[in-house]
Amino acid sequence: MNRILTAALLLAVSASAAGAAGAGSPKTNFLAVQLTSSSADLAADVPGFNGSTFVQSGFAAAYNHPEWGGKLEYWSQMGPEYAFNVSGGIGTFSEEDKPGTQAPSGSGSFKYTQSSWNIRVGGDRMLSVGEKSYIFFGPGIEYWSGKAKFEDKSPGGLTYESKNTTRISVGARLGGHMMVSPKWGVTAQVGTKIGHASYKEEGAETTWWPSSMEGNVGLVFKL
Repeated sequence: MNRILTAALLLAVSASAAGAAGAGSPKTNFLAVQLTSSSADLAADVPGFNGSTFVQSGFAAAYNHPEWGGKLEYWSQMGPEYAFNVSGGIGTFSEEDKPGTQAPSGSGSFKYTQSSWNIRVGGDRMLSVGEKSYIFFGPGIEYWSGKAKFEDKSPGGLTYESKNTTRISVGARLGGHMMVSPKWGVTAQVGTKIGHASYKEEGAETTWWPSSMEGNVGLVFKL
């Protein structure tokens, strides 16, 4: 956790320095609406279902699962080559497993769903390539929170919903804006992050250091 706080402090200092260096320079702001593909770091007390009986172990176990979603991101250029950015988004995933011909009589489907939200603050080096393209890269810090739901749809089956997992991550990304017109274009980026995740339920607790990759694509608007 100390490493994350140190990274956040360095990021804030870098952003302040970039703002001072760019004082008096022309500023360009961007707003992007993007589809996202990333990883959810979750935990739950779910060893499984035994017929219509839900069996809990009393231990919280962590697991990683892909998710997709959307996010809104804003860049404020503080100088010719530096920008402060902030984003917020949501993530989701769902899966339904239906019984086959060899399943016990009366078996129903099993449904899994997950949901999350996140907010990220960062700083980018932003370079103009010609008149219609921009490349950006830089660090950021993200707060993420998510949970999962398990449903046994057999007659008399039970539903279990986990508590929220929280994750604080630091990472970096590389991306670009390609303007189709002076006011709008397309944007894409890829990134990596490492963070600290924690989960508590009924006295059980688990903590771990996950890492993952992510990618985003969408529309960007010059403000």
